[in-house]
Amino acid sequence: NSLTLLDLRDNQLETVPEELSQLEVLVRLELSHNKLSALPSTLGPALQHISLNNNNFEVMPPALCSLRSLQTLDLRENRLTSLGELPCCLQSLVVDDNKLTTLHLENHQALTAVTCTNNVLTSCRVGNLPQLKVLSVRINKLEFLEPILNCPELGEILVGKNFINNLDFVVPCGATLTVLDCSDNKISALPESITSMSKLKRLDVSNNNLNNLPPQLALMDNLNSLAVEGNPLRAIRREIIAKGTVAIKEYLQLKLAPEDLEQDGPTIPDIQPDEIMMQTKTLEVDRKTAIPNDVWDQAVVCAIVRLSMQYCGLTVIPEQVINLRTCLQELELGSNNLHQLPPEIGKLVKLRKLNLLNNNLKELPEEFSSLVALEDLNLGQNKFDSIPECLYGLPAICNLIVSNNQLRSVEPAKLMTMTSLVCLDLENNNIGRLPPELSLIPNLRTLLVMGNTFKIPRADVLAKGSAEVIAWLKNKVPQP
Repeated sequence: NSLTLLDLRDNQLETVPEELSQLEVLVRLELSHNKLSALPSTLGPALQHISLNNNNFEVMPPALCSLRSLQTLDLRENRLTSLGELPCCLQSLVVDDNKLTTLHLENHQALTAVTCTNNVLTSCRVGNLPQLKVLSVRINKLEFLEPILNCPELGEILVGKNFINNLDFVVPCGATLTVLDCSDNKISALPESITSMSKLKRLDVSNNNLNNLPPQLALMDNLNSLAVEGNPLRAIRREIIAKGTVAIKEYLQLKLAPEDLEQDGPTIPDIQPDEIMMQTKTLEVDRKTAIPNDVWDQAVVCAIVRLSMQYCGLTVIPEQVINLRTCLQELELGSNNLHQLPPEIGKLVKLRKLNLLNNNLKELPEEFSSLVALEDLNLGQNKFDSIPECLYGLPAICNLIVSNNQLRSVEPAKLMTMTSLVCLDLENNNIGRLPPELSLIPNLRTLLVMGNTFKIPRADVLAKGSAEVIAWLKNKVPQP
C-alpha cells in the first residue's frame, strides 16, 4: 500500500489483474504500448494519471468513470469509436489517432485541454466547459463546428485539416482566444468579428479559399503570426505574403479606410483610478438622472466592463456610453424611456450582454448588426411587432428575450440562421400561429411561448415545459 507509480509500458500485456483495485495509494498508472482491450472492473481510488496509449481499446473502459481523482487520461492510438462518460474531475483528455466520429463535451467543470487529432470526426459540440483552455480537433472530417458556448477561458482552437467553410463557431469565444489554427480547410471569408479578437496572437488560415483579407487585421496589436499562404488572394502579391506577418500587416495598413485609422477609444484622462471601480470593473448608477463628468472619466480610466443605468429616465443613450466601446461588455438600460437607439450603438462591438427591458422601442438601427459578440439580449416589454431583421445576422446570440411585446408572427427560417440560440422567450405577445419549424433551430433548448393568441398547442402541452413543447412541434414538422 505504499506504491504510487506502476510502470508496465512496452510489454505484450493482454490483461491486467483485478488486484489493481487494491493499490489504494497508486497515483500514476503507465500501461501504454501493450495489447490491452479491457481493464479490471475497478481500479485504485487514488489514481490521478493513466496512460493507455497504443493499445487495442475499442470503447472507453467503464472503470475510468468512477475514478473521482483522475486528472489526465491518455488514450492515443487505440481503436475507439465513441467516448463514454468521462471522470468528473478529468482535466486533460488525449484521444488522438482513434476512430471517433463524434466529440460531444458539455458541462465538465474541470476539463482544461482536449486533443482529438487524426480521427474521423463529423460532429463536434463543445460547451459549458468553464476551465477549457485548449481544443484541438485537427485532421478530421468536420464540415462545420457548432458554436463554442460558455468557455470563458478558451485560449487555443486548432481545427486545421478539416473541411470547414466558415468560422461562425469561434465568435462566442473570440474575446479570449490567443491561437486560432484553421489551416487547410475551405474557408472563403473571415468573420467581421475576428478583428475584435484583441488577444489573438497567432492566426493560421493558410490553404483555404480566401479571396481577400480584412484590412482591419493591421490594427490587431497582439497579432504577431499571420499565415495566409495557399489562398487565392488576388490583391496581395506573393512576394508580400512570402515576407511574412509584418509585411502583410504593413500592406493591409495602406488599405485601411480613414475611419479605421481614427483613434479606437476616447482620450484616457490623467487621473488616479478609483480603487473599487478598478477592482470591480463595474459602474452602477441606477435611478440617477445626472452622472458627473468625473464619474465618466473614472469609467474610462478603469476600463469598466459592466455599466448599469436602469430607472434613470433616459430618453437617449448618453454619448459617454459609446466612449466605453473599447471595454464595455455588459450594458443594463432597463426601465428607461428610450424610443430609439442611436446608430453609434454599433460601435460597442465587445458587448456580450444588453438589457433593454421595459422601454418604448419599436425598432433597432441597422448598425445593431455590428454587435457580433452579443450573447444575451433582452427586448422584453417594448413595442416590437416583429423580431428586428438586424438580429438574424448576429452569430453569438444565445439568449433572446422578446416577451411582452406586440409580435404577431415569427419567421422560423430566419431564426434557424441563429445557430447559437439556446433560449428564445416569446411569451405574452400576439402570435396567432406557432410554426412547427421553430423546433429546427439548431441549439434551441428553451422555448417560452405562453400568453399568446394561438390555440395549438394547447395549454396542457405548454405547461409541461420547453422540452415537451419543442418535441411536440418537431413531431408536427411536415415531412418531405
